[in-house]
Amino acid sequence: MDLSFLSEQVLWGISIGQLIVAAVLPLLGLLAQSVVRRFLRRVMSRLRKEGDMSVVDDVNRLLTKPLSFLINVALWNGVIGLLDLPEEPLNIHSWATTLGMVALILVIAYCAFHIVDVFAGIATRAAEKTETKLDDQLVAPITNTVKLLVALIMVAAILGQFGYSATGLIASLSIGGLAVAFAAKDTLANIFGSIVIFSERPFQIGDIVEISGVEGAVEEVGIRSTRIRQFDQTVSILPNQTFTNVEVRNLSKRESRRVRFEVTLTHDATVAQLENFLDSIRHSLAQRTDLHPNQSLVRLTKLDTSGLGVLVQAFTISTDFAEFMVTQEEILLRVRKLAEEQELPIMPAKEVRLSGEVGETRSS
Repeated sequence: MDLSFLSEQVLWGISIGQLIVAAVLPLLGLLAQSVVRRFLRRVMSRLRKEGDMSVVDDVNRLLTKPLSFLINVALWNGVIGLLDLPEEPLNIHSWATTLGMVALILVIAYCAFHIVDVFAGIATRAAEKTETKLDDQLVAPITNTVKLLVALIMVAAILGQFGYSATGLIASLSIGGLAVAFAAKDTLANIFGSIVIFSERPFQIGDIVEISGVEGAVEEVGIRSTRIRQFDQTVSILPNQTFTNVEVRNLSKRESRRVRFEVTLTHDATVAQLENFLDSIRHSLAQRTDLHPNQSLVRLTKLDTSGLGVLVQAFTISTDFAEFMVTQEEILLRVRKLAEEQELPIMPAKEVRLSGEVGETRSS
């Protein structure tokens, strides 16, 4: 069959053969979309058998539509390449080719964004399974950084379609970035500090920490700063660069809490009373089940004009602050009761007479 007439017959300056091919390509696009959907269904079916339903949902929700767009735009670019569009008096072919490539770049970036979201979902679920909560906050900054890189590449590629040099653009951005780096060195130091936190993990969300005189619970760790809520409910915002050159005390990592105080008795106490008092406190601490055994200390540590000093020290098994306060209170009350039972006078607060004010005193 002679089909030469298809190339000889012209409509609107375009051969009939080219128009037929241009009409067939979108149909091939529909066929390709069907093949892609079938492939994704097979992948999702296999994932369902493995029990990872969240990944299946992400792939179905985030990738099906972008891939369909990509196939359609790629085929339309093929149609534009096949059609012999006029170049005079207006260069329609050049403009159509450029706009087609811009559309293709946009759709590729759109697909890349959704692929990043799929991996971000996988990373988020993996981070939720770890004990530390810093991983959860690390996913979002990394995801945003990757998307920013994709966006920059997309902009450079689009500008390249309009005749702008991507190399020159990158060089300009490098020079501008160097100037910004000098102007924003504190910001960069904070970002480096956040990298230190995420890599070394000196603490996690919820830990009680003491940093540069600030003590409280870590509420949030960001790229620039860390938020700590102190025990009086004051919120302190510390720049992350702080953690690169100061001591960070993670109080939540300790295995116990220390109860430590001193009781000062008057010199009226006899040696027998002192020995009995010390033994009574030791016996009382040994009977408690909320203290670490064999770690309590009760000793006479001071014998001077200010009185007789008795040091009491013990370590609680629980590290919870509320439970620690209850234990400490019970020990203090018990020591006070033992002193009263044995009629041991506790040294009262000192009185300091104010100069020139007869009869007025101040307790210290």
